[in-house]
Formats: sequence, C-alpha cells, structure tokens
Amino acid sequence: MKDRILSHKKAIIAVCIFAVLVMSLIIIIQRKNSEDRKAANELIPVNYSQEIVVWGEVLYSRIESINIDFPATVTDVQVKEGERVTLGQPLVTIDLSEYNGNMEKLKQQLFANQSALDSAAQDISALQADISQLQNEIVRKDDEYISSTNADLKLLQNSLSLALKELEDSKNDFQDYQHLYDEGVISEMTFNQYVNMLDQRQKAVDDVEANIQKTKTALKDELNLLNVSLKSKQVQLSQLKESNKTNVAMQQSGVSAAQVDLDIMIGKIEREYIIDSCIVSNIENGIVKNITVNSGSNIGSQGMPTEVIQIIDADSITISAEVYEEFIESVKVGDTVRIVPTSSPDTSLEGTVTHIPDLAMEKDGRRVIRVIVKPVDTNNILKPGFTADVYFPK
Repeated sequence: MKDRILSHKKAIIAVCIFAVLVMSLIIIIQRKNSEDRKAANELIPVNYSQEIVVWGEVLYSRIESINIDFPATVTDVQVKEGERVTLGQPLVTIDLSEYNGNMEKLKQQLFANQSALDSAAQDISALQADISQLQNEIVRKDDEYISSTNADLKLLQNSLSLALKELEDSKNDFQDYQHLYDEGVISEMTFNQYVNMLDQRQKAVDDVEANIQKTKTALKDELNLLNVSLKSKQVQLSQLKESNKTNVAMQQSGVSAAQVDLDIMIGKIEREYIIDSCIVSNIENGIVKNITVNSGSNIGSQGMPTEVIQIIDADSITISAEVYEEFIESVKVGDTVRIVPTSSPDTSLEGTVTHIPDLAMEKDGRRVIRVIVKPVDTNNILKPGFTADVYFPK
C-alpha cells in the first residue's frame, strides 16, 4: 500500500514537471514571435532584388504666415487647423470700422493740406508789375536825361536857342551902334539903350542855361529816387519769394507726409490676402496649420504685427526619405520612386528624387541620408507629418 502511494506521488510530480516545461516552452515561443513581429514592423531598408524600401516623413518647404499690422477686431474664424483651403477662400472675418475711420480722417487732413498749399504763397504779381513799370520808367528817363529829350528840357533848349539868337542880334546891334556912337551920330542915351538890351539878352541866356541845369539836376535826382525805389522793391520781391518758397516747402512737406501715411494705410488693406473685411487664403492649395486668434481678439494694436494664421502650401509637400549610407550610391537625383503612404497602404504614388544632401545623420546607431523626394499627389493623400514607405530603384 505504501509503495502504491509513493508511486502515485511520483507520477503526479512528473506530470507537474512536464506541465512546467510545456508552459516555459510556450512563453519562449510567444516572446520570440513578438520580437519577430516587432522587427518586421520596424522600417529597416529592405534590399530586394529590384528595390530599396526606406521610411520617409511628409514635410513641406513653404508656409505662409498671415500677419495684420493695423488695428482690427476678429469677428469670426471660418476654418479649423488642418483644414484644406483654396485660393481666395475666407479664413477670418475682421472688423475694420476703426481703421477705416482713421483713414477717412487722414484723407480729410490731406485734402485740407492740399487746399492750404494753394494759398501758402503770397501773390507777388502786383509787386512784379510795379518793378517792371519802374524799370521801364528808369530806362525812359535815363534816355531823356542823356539825350535831353525831356519835354521840359526841350522847351528850355528851344528857349535857349531863341535867347542865344536874340543875344547874337543884340551883340550885332551893339557893335553897329558902338560905331555910330563913336562917330557922334547917335546920342549916349540911345547908345545906352542898346547896351541895356545886350545885358538883358545875356541875362536871359544865363537864366535859361541855369534853368536847364536845374532841370537836369532834378531829372537826375528823380532817376536816383526811382533806382532806390526799384532796389527796395526788388529786395522786397526777393524776400517774398524766399518766404513763399519756405511756406510752400513746409506745406508741401505736410502734404507729402500725409500722402505717405495714407498710402501706407491703404497698402495694408490692399494685400492679396485681404478682401473687404475678410482674410482669405493666398495659396492655391493650402492646409491651415496654426490659428492664433479667435472671435473677439484685438489684433494689430499700435501697429504691431499680429500673426493670425499660418497656411502650408500643399504643393510644396516633399518626403524626407531616410536612406542608409550603404544604399545611397544606388540613389540618383531624377530617379523615379514609388511612395506608399502609411495611412493608405493600398495606394502607390510616384515621386522624383530632387535632392541628395552631402550630409548624413545618426539614427538608432546607424547613418542615414535624408533624401528629398517630390511626390505626384493629385488627390492630396500625403499630409504634413504623416509617414510613407519610399521604394527606390536599385
């Protein structure tokens, strides 16, 4: 009986040991299968007979940041991050009433400055006419003085000619009557009459000559006064012109400054991504990346630019394919490759190698070269940040 019990115990122990061995074997097999599956899932380049397959990341080379540098208020955000947008599609609605009001005030200021510009210069036409008249009068009187063509001088010259003729006649008469007196033909009283007549004629000539000299002196003095007046008016004209030049320059400066400010303000709302009161996409095929505002946000305060939204240019999407250095000699710029998106493994796209950098990076203890591939993706399957397998021809 005792031997039977002992034999039964040994059998039970043997069964337990066998069960433990079986379970250990199962665990080892499962662990190995798990490691095999994990290794299979890692994107290690596979060198098949015709292709080299590598892991790639979808990137982009162009992103447009839309900034607003004038005061406005966001009234509505019409897109979400990651959304596809097309050229001219409304993205964000903004209230421009304050900005438009400031522009209207500036336009009124510019109009006022332009109106003031017309009256900034004093009228100098009357003064110029006076100067011209004085110059003509001086030329005329100077000619009269030099050539003695003045009316008073001409009259005096005529009087002088007559007086000289009468003086000459009196001298002849005096000489004739001097002989008669010496011969006793006429009396002394009669002779004295001719002497007195000669003296009167000489005095008349002297008086006329004195008047001629006085008239010339008066004419010269008048010319001097006219020249003084001319110089005074010319100085006045020069000062007025300089004053007008300064006033016009100052007023023109104000007009120019206002015009520049207005042009800048108008230019800020005439950008390609602003239509009326909407910020729109300025990219034909875009993807919204970052939206930094929401409804009610105040943007562009004090002229400081506010980034409103970023749009990725989907047409600039490329794939950075990580090729291990031992395979890089097989890759050439211009090669056509196959692209299989991880998100759509049943899809195969074509691409072209556009750049092979002369630089390797370390990854997981190995050296990789990030080759740039430009895909042909008319259906927009590839998206930034996604991954794909890239098959290079061997």
